[in-house]
Amino acid sequence: MPQQSMPDFIAELERIGQLVRITGEKRADELPSIMDAVHDKAVLVEKIKDHDFPLLAGAYSNRQQYAHATGCDPRAVSARLGELAGRRIPPVVVDTAPCKDVVLKGSDVDLTRFPLFLHHPHDGHAYIQDVNVVSRHPDTGLINWGMYRLMYRSRNETNVDMRNDSHNSRVNARRYQELGRDMPAAMVVGGPTLDKIACMFSFPGVDDWDVLGGFYGAPAKVVKCETSDLTVPANAEIVLEGRIITTEGWVYDEGPYGEFTGTYGGGLPRNCRFVVDCITHRKGAVFQHATIGGLKPGLTDMMIFNLAVEGDIHTALRNAGIQVLDVFMPPGGCTNIAYARIRTRGGGDAKQALAIMLSCSRQWFPKLAYVFDEDVDIFDDDRVKWAMAWRYDPSKDTLIIPELNVLPLDPLGRTDKPPVFMSKVGFDCTIPVVGNYDLDSFMACTITEPLGDAPAVGAPLSEEELTKRMAAFIQAAPRTWLDILKEFRGQPNPLLYRAFGNVRPKLGRIADRRPEYPYTFADSCFVYEKGKGAQ
Repeated sequence: MPQQSMPDFIAELERIGQLVRITGEKRADELPSIMDAVHDKAVLVEKIKDHDFPLLAGAYSNRQQYAHATGCDPRAVSARLGELAGRRIPPVVVDTAPCKDVVLKGSDVDLTRFPLFLHHPHDGHAYIQDVNVVSRHPDTGLINWGMYRLMYRSRNETNVDMRNDSHNSRVNARRYQELGRDMPAAMVVGGPTLDKIACMFSFPGVDDWDVLGGFYGAPAKVVKCETSDLTVPANAEIVLEGRIITTEGWVYDEGPYGEFTGTYGGGLPRNCRFVVDCITHRKGAVFQHATIGGLKPGLTDMMIFNLAVEGDIHTALRNAGIQVLDVFMPPGGCTNIAYARIRTRGGGDAKQALAIMLSCSRQWFPKLAYVFDEDVDIFDDDRVKWAMAWRYDPSKDTLIIPELNVLPLDPLGRTDKPPVFMSKVGFDCTIPVVGNYDLDSFMACTITEPLGDAPAVGAPLSEEELTKRMAAFIQAAPRTWLDILKEFRGQPNPLLYRAFGNVRPKLGRIADRRPEYPYTFADSCFVYEKGKGAQ
C-alpha cells in the first residue's frame, strides 16, 4: 500500500466499514468511554468542546485493519510482516508537505491546543499516546523511530518514556548524554496503520526510513524539520519538534500509566523530559490517540505489539528450518502468550520451536508459548483448548527456561529498572512423533458431511441386488462404513442398512491401516473373513 495522507486513510477506513463517526460535540472527559465502547472499529470524534482538532482512535486495533494495510488474509499477517520487514528501500526528501501548513514557534507552542484527557483513573497525568519518536544517532547518522508516549508536564514540555535499554531511541539518547548534548527529536503524532506497523520493526545498523520504504514497496517521502536536521514522513499529520534533555539524565518521574498489559505494572519510572520548540501540522489536522489498557487490553491499538511479535516469531521459526504454518498471539494474552501451528518432521521439532519462540522477539515476548499440530486451528480458542486437553502431557511436554528477559512492565518482575528476568515456559501440544502411541486415537473427531442425493449406482435396487453388490464391493478391498455409504448413496436408507445386515455375518475387521487413509482407524475397515466363504 502506498504512503497515505490522514484524509485518505480515514476515507479508506470508512470505505472498508472500519470507521464509526461521532458527530455530536463531546467533552474531552467523555473520550475514554467513547473509545472503550468501540472495540472492533476506529472511531472519529468530529467535534470536541474547547478544541479545534477532531480525534481519531482505534485505527489499528483489530486484525482486519492490519490485513487490509498489508494486503493479505487476516490469518497470514504474521508471515506477511516477516516478508515486508526484510525489504529495504531508501527514502526521498521532498521540499515541503502538508504537515507544514501551520508552523507554531515561541509563545505559540501550546500543547493544550490538543484534546488532552485522563485515559485511566490512576494515570499520573494526561498522555499524548499515539507518538512515533524520530531521532538520529549522532555517530552513524541513522534514523530511528519508535512508538512511545508523552506525559503532559506543561504547555511546551512532556516526559518521554524511554526506560528500556533495548530501545534504539534510548541508545541514541545515551550517546548524546555521553557527548554532553541534548538529543534533537521529532514526535510524529498519528499516522496510517502501515506506518505504525513499520515503526515496530527497527534493526541495528539500518535506517528506519529504509524499513518504511520496504513496507510501502516504494521510497518513503520524508521532509526536513523546521528546527533540526531530522526528517519526518511527508504524510505526517502533527509534528512536535524539540529536544530530549539527556544532559539532565533519567530523573523525572513519569507514570503511573494503564499499560497495554491491562495493568499499572510500570510503576513510577524515571525518564527524560522533552521540550517542544515547534509544532507543525496539516491545516484541519486530526489528533490521533492510541487506545490502550482497559478490561479488554488486547482489543485496542496496542494490538500492534502482538502483530509485531508474531512477525518476529514467524521469521525466526522459518529461518530455523521449522515448517511454521501460522503464528497467533491471542489478544487477551497482551503479547505474553503465543501460539504456533507447525508441521512436525522430527521428534524435537516442537521443543525446538518453543525454545525459539521464547527467546526470539525483542528479548521480552512471549512468556508462555504453545506449539500445535497442523490440524489445529490456532485462531479458534475452543480447538486450542481441545489440543491442550488431549495432546499435552505435563511431565513430558513442558519446557521451562529460567532467567530469560521479560517485559519490565510485568508486575511479577517487581522492578521498573531493566534488566528484568524470570522463567518462561513452553507447552508442547503436538501429537508425539515417537513412542508407543496409537496415533490414530489423537485424530480430531469431525462430523460427517452430507453425501448428496445423486444415486451412485443408478435407480433404487432390490434388497437382494443391493446385498450382492455390497458384498462384491467389500470383497474387492477393505471398506469403511463411510466408503459403503458413498458407493451406494441415493439408495433408500432402510434398504442400505438391511443389505449390510445381510452381509455382516461374513465380515471381520482388518488390522492394517491403508496408506491412502493415513488418519482413519485401521479396524474401522470391513473385510471378508477367511473361511466364511462368499455371499
